[in-house]
This record gives sequence, C-alpha cells and structure tokens, in this order.
Amino acid sequence: MQCNLFVGVWKLISCDAIRRNGSVLPIYGKNPVGRLYYDAAGNMSVHIMKSGRSNFKDQTKFRAAHSEMRAAYESYEAYFSTYEVDEVNHIINHTVIGGLFPNWTGTIQARHYTFDGSRLTMSTDPIGYISKEKTVVTLVWERLD
Repeated sequence: MQCNLFVGVWKLISCDAIRRNGSVLPIYGKNPVGRLYYDAAGNMSVHIMKSGRSNFKDQTKFRAAHSEMRAAYESYEAYFSTYEVDEVNHIINHTVIGGLFPNWTGTIQARHYTFDGSRLTMSTDPIGYISKEKTVVTLVWERLD
C-alpha cells in the first residue's frame, strides 16, 4: 500500500551511522546533499552525496583514475525502486530495481519511519558483520513541496 504522506520531494538533512556504543558518524559528511522522490503510483528514487566532491582531472568519467572513481563511488549513493508502506509497523519497503550498489538490485530495503511535521526520519535495521558493532543508519529528510 502507498501512503500519501510520503508522496513528494524530500531534501536530506542528515545521514548518520549510529553505532551500538552511541557514537555517531556522518556518512556523507556534516552537510550531505540529497533528494528523495516518491510518487503516488508507488515509485521512488533517492540520491545522496557528500558535499564538496572533487571533480575528475579529465572531462570524461571513462578516463578517470581508479582513485578518482573510488572517491566518487564512496561519496555517492543512489537507487530507484517501487515501494509499499506498512503503516501498522511504520516500515516502508523499497523493492530495488537498480542502483549504484548492484547487490541491492532485486532486494527489499526496509526502512523504519516516523513523521514529525515536515520531517521524515528513516532508519535501517542494525547492520554489520560483528554483532557487538552493529550499526543503524538514520536519515532525516525535510519536505520540499
């Protein structure tokens, strides 16, 4: 089910990794840039990047040095999907069609959500390989339209 509360354009305010010990790491820096789009037909798209990304030395990405490509990849996230909202449990499921990280294609990326006025907070389930270091990624968005 789609939820009309999501439909629209959202601006990224923060994207933080919150470790089990309480430490907070701003994944894309202190001033990340991002847009999140939801339509009423059940489609979404998200783009997140670190502000102040360096340009490549060459004008074509196919001639970039491996270090430039790695820095660009690590400072940007994007995917597009369909979505369904579980209003009872406050979870939105993104069924990924494609994106920068190929392993997500065909997967469901579940996000817990809360609304507070014009703000939308989303968070992942705990992630990580070492149970004592599991991390929750929390994103705060502000409605633009």
